[in-house]
Amino acid sequence: MSAPSTMTKWLDLIQAMTDGQNHTANELAEVLGTSVRNLYYTLDALRESGFEVVHEGRNYHLHPRSPFFQSIASAVDFTENEAVYLHGLLTAVEKDNAMASMLKRKLERYYSLKQYTDVRIQRHVYNNVTQLERAMRRKCVAILHGYSSPHSSTVTDRLVEPFAFLGDKSDVRAYELKSGVNKTFKVSRIDRVELVDTPWFNESKHKEVFTDMFMFAGEDKYRIRLRFDLLARNLMLEEYPHSTSMITQEDEGHWIFEAELVSYVGISRFILGLFDHVEVLENDDLKAFLNEKMSRWKPFE
Repeated sequence: MSAPSTMTKWLDLIQAMTDGQNHTANELAEVLGTSVRNLYYTLDALRESGFEVVHEGRNYHLHPRSPFFQSIASAVDFTENEAVYLHGLLTAVEKDNAMASMLKRKLERYYSLKQYTDVRIQRHVYNNVTQLERAMRRKCVAILHGYSSPHSSTVTDRLVEPFAFLGDKSDVRAYELKSGVNKTFKVSRIDRVELVDTPWFNESKHKEVFTDMFMFAGEDKYRIRLRFDLLARNLMLEEYPHSTSMITQEDEGHWIFEAELVSYVGISRFILGLFDHVEVLENDDLKAFLNEKMSRWKPFE
């Protein structure tokens, strides 16, 4: 029997780092069948491939919300909107239907759909959404009273300019006046919304969140332009089929790839893996990012 391939070892490592247990570097190196030093190179490669490596004390694990996992989940799992839609259909037929009731409970548990099952919460969210819609129509400032932030563990009032809903209106995008930053607020975490008789005066600063082809999200977008040979073009289409619209043929053996990205991490992984098949035509920041990565390259032992 042949020795396990590098891909098999990587899959074993990923499985170990997502088994719900913390593992030391020595334990993970043993799973990978290599030295601890080479394990660190592999962890760096995982980070550049869209995995969020969490290091706590002497232990390591992969964050379940890593961009790579999010990308996979979007293809094989229900989105929140899809789960909510199915929940609504099941609600309509659950009377005297044990299977529908069981499936509803599974959806509620797996997708945390409490806000769609508790009548009081439904009314609370509806009232907040209605007020936020009025603020957007009037282009006026609003106060998000008693906003509960899980990040800072605080409950505070937020003075904002709300300008867009996200998803099924479970989130609202707003410009916060105090911090001067665009933020995303959970509608269900707002105690109540009060409209203020003050028009927007920061509309030019309103920015929505953009998610790029590598599942990185942010406000600022960076345009890149690359030249591919046949191999690079084929691999890009195989790995990222949705990139078809970003690729145009230049001549018999070359293709131009143009895209807007939030982060250089995803595309740099692709370029560095095919460095002699890809040419960076535009974006000096991307070139600097790649050069910095190459400067930290250490030969394998």
